[in-house]
Amino acid sequence: MRNTKTLLNGMLAAGLVLASTQALTAGFQISESSVSGLGRAFAGAGVAGDDVSDMFYNPAGMFLVEGRQFQAGVSIVDSNSEFTGSAVPFGGPNDDGGTTGVVPNLYYTFPTSGNLKYGISLTAPFGLKTEYDNNWAGRYQGLTSELTTIDINPALAYKVNDQVSLGAGISIQFADAELSQARFLGLGVPDGKSTVEGDNWAAGFNLGAMFTPTSSTRFGIGFRSKIEQEVEGSLNVVAPTGSTLVNAGALAKVTLPETVYLSAVHSPNGQWDLLASARWTNWSRFEELRIEFDNGLPDSVTEENWTDSWTFSLGANYHLSNQWTMRFGYAYDESPVPDEFRTVRIPDSNRNWFTLGASYSPSASMTIDFGYAYLTGDDAPIFESTVIAAPPTAPGVVSSTLSGTYEGQANIFGIQAQWRF
Repeated sequence: MRNTKTLLNGMLAAGLVLASTQALTAGFQISESSVSGLGRAFAGAGVAGDDVSDMFYNPAGMFLVEGRQFQAGVSIVDSNSEFTGSAVPFGGPNDDGGTTGVVPNLYYTFPTSGNLKYGISLTAPFGLKTEYDNNWAGRYQGLTSELTTIDINPALAYKVNDQVSLGAGISIQFADAELSQARFLGLGVPDGKSTVEGDNWAAGFNLGAMFTPTSSTRFGIGFRSKIEQEVEGSLNVVAPTGSTLVNAGALAKVTLPETVYLSAVHSPNGQWDLLASARWTNWSRFEELRIEFDNGLPDSVTEENWTDSWTFSLGANYHLSNQWTMRFGYAYDESPVPDEFRTVRIPDSNRNWFTLGASYSPSASMTIDFGYAYLTGDDAPIFESTVIAAPPTAPGVVSSTLSGTYEGQANIFGIQAQWRF
């Protein structure tokens, strides 16, 4: 038990050093669990066979890589999420809530033992970060919104025969969240600041199946379960001077949704691989963001009413030589956020991915992967009204209403290394 706890704490520390994720993903789902996958827009995820990240999307895919292998990668996401519009009755400048962050991946597979193969991964499957200036127009709706998840996922695969493999794993997930916004303290009085933060451990599972009807074609289905996070922490409201006005316990219950991956790979000859994937995410579980407080404070409730979403991707690998492989891909990523429920914390919209990548193998035991993606999102309208004060702070109920449009885009750069031994 002591060794297991030490391993978990060590992997968590490694992940938190790297993980600082942001918006411009589908909802707040993170796709970047593989750099080689990034280069082909994650087409063929789970059955691609070009690195050990297949175990994240479909644990049955571990049989596509022989022997013992270690993989470490990082994707740097530079996002823009620019608001243009106005707020009443208290205005302010427009702002860009986008940030620059880092998404890690770590994988390790053990040598095959008969018809069994084992592996373990560390990924960041969900996350977001939007951050605005303290005086921006939508400061009463949100300043900083940050969610980091670290998912430790031991998994195993069983080879039924040459055509069928099955896989399963357990997700041990840590979530850490922070939400802040400006706090109205009265007419003519500088704003205070309200911050809610907390963390939690929870667990889920993943399953997969891979089918290889011919030597040139394979396809698979992967499933990652929902994980119910009860993030427990505190509410702190501070005055402009820094003195504490309110301190209370806080609890937010959030269900991170289940995901299904459908993928296929066809290799018509020795040089080309053609890949495709579809991902479904059960975002309709996210109906509201409710934060419960103690000390008799009322709950904070934000209606979300998200809908289920799909991502479709196509990609190709071109094997230039024994040392070099080139990749490219395209994906259409559907947003789960209805226009009428869009918020400044997650100003999400449909987006297009255009990707390129390459792998270089200087030796039989090592491969270095590079990936790049350009994402462009649809213009996203927003109309968000927030009650910010009531008597005795102000004469009557006061609401801040923000209206305008978001424009989003991102550049993602990834590098990873694979070692086989």
